[in-house]
Amino acid sequence: MSQRHYKTLGTIATVTLVLCLWASALLMPTPIQHEPLRVAVGMWPGAEPWILAREAGEINPSRVNLVEMNWTSAAMRAVGNGVVDAAVLSLDEVIRQIHQGYPLKIVMVTDISRGADLLMANPTLTSIQDLKGRRIGYEPRTSGAWLLSKALKNATLKLADVQQVPLNPGEVEEIYEELNLDGVVLSEPWRQRLNGLNLKNLYDSSSPNSFIVRVLAVHSDAITDHREALISILRAHFKWMPKLQHEEVISGSILRREGISNEVFQNILSHLEMVNLERNQALLSQREPWLGKLFQDLQIDLVEDTTSGAPLNPSDVFDAELLEELP
Repeated sequence: MSQRHYKTLGTIATVTLVLCLWASALLMPTPIQHEPLRVAVGMWPGAEPWILAREAGEINPSRVNLVEMNWTSAAMRAVGNGVVDAAVLSLDEVIRQIHQGYPLKIVMVTDISRGADLLMANPTLTSIQDLKGRRIGYEPRTSGAWLLSKALKNATLKLADVQQVPLNPGEVEEIYEELNLDGVVLSEPWRQRLNGLNLKNLYDSSSPNSFIVRVLAVHSDAITDHREALISILRAHFKWMPKLQHEEVISGSILRREGISNEVFQNILSHLEMVNLERNQALLSQREPWLGKLFQDLQIDLVEDTTSGAPLNPSDVFDAELLEELP
């Protein structure tokens, strides 16, 4: 057999070996990169249990990444764009997001605001009717928009009856007078930072049928992909939420984050209704029906027309399975 023939056979063998190695590489399973569950934690007292749990070493950062955000609209954009997997949002905000095409599920009620969301105005304005034609600042497409609409409706006014000034709550303290505002809608703790402006409380979430329910909204895919991480943060919430009312537990980092004193923080908590595990299970399973009814009613009450599609069924949005796995 000629030398050329041996060389040809050698080349064929080499090529065959390379092809076999490539085929083997393609058949080998690719290592899965487990990214942590990303949770948007806004500036809201009801989200602070997770900050406490993280400081106590009970939230593993390799499994759960708490992404701190200053205002609600940023959290809404982040969860809508998939930058985070979950966020604390109000019930009406979840409805808006779903109608925008984002597949969110509600896996827990964090708290109910009964006075921690407010419409305030200059002290010369003494009633909601006085707001007609006035410049009112609020964060569009959030619970603040819904609260403003609710207040105006109770005074037989519409959103179009006021001059709407979109703003971010973190900017209000600096730009309230610059924007020549007559009133503003804020949630805690931002409201506490405006004490120097001497604003008058005209309406808040303690008013009849105006309470605001905040929930943990999660991308539907994340419920499967991050099931254990989600269960761990639900467990942490129910452990640390009651501890917020014990002043000695509140850390300086939380008070610095909120920008308030411990005394003020405790006063804010008095306007929040805690929702324990048992009631959460009843609400999301709809054994207790009022949350489902509220969910349906909100679709009629929203400020913007986000309900042009088919009405949402709470059974398609509420997911109690994770809660049911907790002891």
